[in-house]
Amino acid sequence: MGQRLEWAVASLPDCGYIPHMFRFIHTADLHLDAPLRSLAMRNPALFERVGAATRAALARIVGLCLQHEVQALMIAGDLFDGSLRSIKSAAFLNGQMEKLHAAGVQVFIIRGNHDAENRLLGELQLPPNVHVFSAKGGSVSLDAHNVTIHGVSFAKPHAEESLLPLYPDPVQGHYNIGLLHSSLAGAPGHDPYAPCRVADLVDFGYDYWCLGHIHSRQVHAENPFVVMPGMPQGRHIGEEGEKSVTLVCVDDGTVSLEVCKTSGVDFARLRCDVSGISQWRDLQEYLRGLLQAQRPDAGEQRILRLELQGETPLGWLIRRDLDLLTLQMREAAESIGDLWVEKITSHVSLPEQAAQGENAQVALQEIMSSLQSQPALQEKALSHLQGLIDDLPVELRNAFGQSEAETTRTALDLMREGSDEIIARMLTERRP
Repeated sequence: MGQRLEWAVASLPDCGYIPHMFRFIHTADLHLDAPLRSLAMRNPALFERVGAATRAALARIVGLCLQHEVQALMIAGDLFDGSLRSIKSAAFLNGQMEKLHAAGVQVFIIRGNHDAENRLLGELQLPPNVHVFSAKGGSVSLDAHNVTIHGVSFAKPHAEESLLPLYPDPVQGHYNIGLLHSSLAGAPGHDPYAPCRVADLVDFGYDYWCLGHIHSRQVHAENPFVVMPGMPQGRHIGEEGEKSVTLVCVDDGTVSLEVCKTSGVDFARLRCDVSGISQWRDLQEYLRGLLQAQRPDAGEQRILRLELQGETPLGWLIRRDLDLLTLQMREAAESIGDLWVEKITSHVSLPEQAAQGENAQVALQEIMSSLQSQPALQEKALSHLQGLIDDLPVELRNAFGQSEAETTRTALDLMREGSDEIIARMLTERRP
């Protein structure tokens, strides 16, 4: 059910008490009902598989709770995704919580910025083992284990100020756990939410901070532990790699952390050096070999983006016939099994000698590159992209960027890719 990826162990400070054995799983950012942004959705079977991946991750988390006989599950925000509401996911969540209730596992949840947009969590009739902290903050003590859990939920989708003033003081003689959804001091690709410094958390007096919001795992401190668990299931190529939860065991004066894999669908970028390959068939065989090495474990799925790099005489042909190569590699991945090629991008170049033989195309490329740098053309490209975004459903708009800077970069990338394709299609060679 879970795969041990790494361990971290630290001693408890000398505080005059020894907590009874207490195990819990720390997770965040499940984003149930998250819209899917992968181009792999062209495959109906894969669409169903990836569409259910976040629910499958929750089921794995519940399985880990039962397997390791934990006393509690901590969910540090963004259980749901925005304003989307699914009766199917609500029923599934309730069923999973009932399993934990039957096993005597307590569940503690705070609302993150995405949950604040979704009233579903407040409307659900969850079993009595589930405690959702309010925006005013609060504490729950488990006296049998000398443990107290503290949490504060988001009251609205944005929290520009620190939430730390709302957290109760630590309970003396107890192991104090804080649930906090925060961007900390900031992170690339994430808007600032409930900002605070790691030093502030270290000095607060709690023994373990269950963080959420940033989708990559990081242990920020070990005395006390300040842990961002990452997300349990990636949703698109920007959230690549295996995803996990953190299993924490407090016992006899020590705290141990075990990282357990929970993702059943992994996204990955595969960088392919095609330098020196001069025949289309050789290119296909090389890429097939790379795909074969990427086959995941049984019961799992891997979605790949192939990024071609290097100098090759096939440079122009790859650009012109990238659609053909993509189709061929998707067929190869399907024959291997449990693999899907989401997209192929080309960053290849012609060898210097070959480039000199294509003087007209090279000159045209230089002209188009110069045009792309003109502010007026960039603004026009951004305007066209913004018009497209405005016509999309709200839940899909983040695919083109979650800030003005990201959307601008997307527009420039599309403009560059378009000009490269125009040049490539001007060549007259036949398809291989």
